[in-house]
Amino acid sequence: MKKHAFLSTFARLFTRGVEDAYAAIPFKSAESFGDEAMPALAAPAFWSHEAIAVMAEAACPAIPAALRAVEENTVPSWLWRHKAAGTNHVTEGDLRDIFNRVVGSAGAKAWKLGLFSNEKNARAFYDEARYALMQRHIAITPEIIAPMGLDWVYGIDAKPAAAKRTGKTVHKISNAEIDGMLGKTKHKTDIWKKIFAVKGKQETAVSVRLSDIAGDWHSTSPAPAQAAIDVMQLRHNDGSVNSDALKQVVRLLVIILDLHERNDVTIGVANIAPLLMALGLGYDSDAGRAMAASIAALVTAEGLVASAEMAALRGADAVFADERDAIMRGLRNHRRAVYGDANDYEKLSVLPASLPLKNCPDLALVAEAQRQWDEALVLARVYGLRRLSVTDMTPNAALAMTMESASQGLAPLHGLTMMQQNEDDCYVAVLHPAVGEALARLDYSRDGIKTLGQHIAGTHSLHAAPAVNHRSLRNAGLSASVIENIEAYIPCVNSIRLAITPWVVGVDFCKNTLKISAKKIESPRFDLLAHLGFDEDAVKAADAFCYGHNTARNARILNIRHRALFACGAEISTEARLRMAASVQSFISCDTGADIALPVAGSVARGTEMVLAAWQRGLKSLKIVFDPTVEAPIARSGLVRRLTAKGHVAAKTFKTPVRLSHGGKSHTALSIKKSTGARRGTQKH
Repeated sequence: MKKHAFLSTFARLFTRGVEDAYAAIPFKSAESFGDEAMPALAAPAFWSHEAIAVMAEAACPAIPAALRAVEENTVPSWLWRHKAAGTNHVTEGDLRDIFNRVVGSAGAKAWKLGLFSNEKNARAFYDEARYALMQRHIAITPEIIAPMGLDWVYGIDAKPAAAKRTGKTVHKISNAEIDGMLGKTKHKTDIWKKIFAVKGKQETAVSVRLSDIAGDWHSTSPAPAQAAIDVMQLRHNDGSVNSDALKQVVRLLVIILDLHERNDVTIGVANIAPLLMALGLGYDSDAGRAMAASIAALVTAEGLVASAEMAALRGADAVFADERDAIMRGLRNHRRAVYGDANDYEKLSVLPASLPLKNCPDLALVAEAQRQWDEALVLARVYGLRRLSVTDMTPNAALAMTMESASQGLAPLHGLTMMQQNEDDCYVAVLHPAVGEALARLDYSRDGIKTLGQHIAGTHSLHAAPAVNHRSLRNAGLSASVIENIEAYIPCVNSIRLAITPWVVGVDFCKNTLKISAKKIESPRFDLLAHLGFDEDAVKAADAFCYGHNTARNARILNIRHRALFACGAEISTEARLRMAASVQSFISCDTGADIALPVAGSVARGTEMVLAAWQRGLKSLKIVFDPTVEAPIARSGLVRRLTAKGHVAAKTFKTPVRLSHGGKSHTALSIKKSTGARRGTQKH
């Protein structure tokens, strides 16, 4: 690779260079959210109050009120650093200032290191990164952003924020303990009861790490992803993934994080689930899993390419030299999985899921991922890596709020609606755009889409509602003006009980017209709808009409063949979640964030079986939440019974010869022949 080839021709995809990166973005003035302790922050008009508040709370430090530039003859003036000019301080109050310092300080450091060949390319990087951050194509958690660039733009010394750990116990389970479970040795009694014996009625979360599988891939276990990419915003006009844009944002994040010395921050992906739906791909489908795997493969590969190129310019991470063989072996195994290899892996104790090429709906995306993995392997071999762990799919709550994403990582959609701020600053549940896109792909009529949308998101009106409607409310004694007030208030709440109260109807109206005593009105238990003669069934029916079901289930207009496409929340089974995680695990550096809910009853047996299912599918980790509210029986695969009966999985289980080295490990219940390879159960992904 030629010197400076990495940043010498930094392409523009999102900006044109003829105007400021923010010029086309509408902004709204600073808002304090009614909390004097929280800084007011100017932000784009399409950012919600909550998203702005998250940034304002964590990423707005006190800064000098006046600044002076520190001239540097060898640096362009727009990259000059600044210092305080006086002692007065104010609060950073504009999101433009925040992203300017985050990207500008990185650009200034890159310039001084000689990474840019000219000012034009430095400016392209500056514009592209700021635009991507402001549009939320990419996001970094506010705590990580907070200290970035303070020394460059304000002359403030600030220590980088540490990556937060959950503080919760993670149970590490080895292959030997898996063998013990299958062989009914003491491990099954001593280990599994200790981990999964859940008592009481409170929700209990258990995190498990399959240590040998993680070790085989040379995988670390950092905190959940603290930066993320929104794939829904990186698409062509036909809805397909724009691989060039996807690579661009990965590269931007790697450069920014590297120049700020944040190699501990991993990159996640947001909105995979709605993307699959918009493309007409079911979450629990072969094509849906292949699409998710293709995206993960390209993101990780591009991140590693950028990491290797930065290593060529700045030097590799010290750990790379010490553990080169293991790291390169892991990269080769990742590449084999992208090419769909079934067996030819090096020193893996469990056979991973390869990319099922025949199921991939976007072969161009797959081809690009394969090319980038080829490139990553070559560059890593020559230059090493600065960033060893690139991707992690574990959901991050702060990122979800900042990005306003419908899903983080591999999580399915919780429901088919999203909250949208209306002109009255009320948040209204509206149909998620992915649903409309999917219905359009399936050739539903405009009326059909409207009908299904009302089933999912509701009408936000009691006009023509069952039982509780304008006519029945008039018959109950409410005037037209009162009903009009109720209609105006309905979008601001999520239940008609909250819209039909004495305070909305009017206390005087309740006393004088409806003849309700003041004592009743003031009682916290008073139910105006019940007083007017509406029973619980009537209220439920009206609520469903007004606010929708948040799901397409039981919608008569939906073709039965399309129901699986719109499955969400509890409709996505435990097995489906594990299948999705397994399909992606081979293509990311760290964890999938696999998270399942199980009933408390039978926690030891159910928890043990889920760990075995995760191990069999090659997952590195699993989080199990034992939830007292989960009562439905979970379909059990009988893995423990079947594999224990077999005693071990021989090479003949696989249709093609297994050419894998087990790494010299010896286990009891699952004995492996030296000439065969990875241990693997018979259950398919």
